[in-house]
Amino acid sequence: MKNSVKDARKKLGERVRELRKSAELTQEALGELAELNYKFIGELERGRVNVSLDAIVRIAAALRVKIGDLFSKEKVPLQKVIVKEKNPPQFSPQDLHLIKKALQLLNRTFSKV
Repeated sequence: MKNSVKDARKKLGERVRELRKSAELTQEALGELAELNYKFIGELERGRVNVSLDAIVRIAAALRVKIGDLFSKEKVPLQKVIVKEKNPPQFSPQDLHLIKKALQLLNRTFSKV
């Protein structure tokens, strides 16, 4: 029984990854659309977490597929989701470097919590 649960988690994760990539979404983008943490999406795709029904519903909605499509091997026509800001900020290369360093520091700090 334990192996069948692991297999089911792994297959669901592989399917979510397949659909996410077909929609040309990153884990971060899918997480944002589904209102879930991108780290959770990564763990889900690797079959390492037990997924709630709420999370499954959110992921299916974010991917614009039916819930059953997450458990099917059939090809699913997907719509690409493009998120654009009306007035994206313009940053200099120095600004981008500082932002990247700040994000790395925050990631290291909060990954230890």
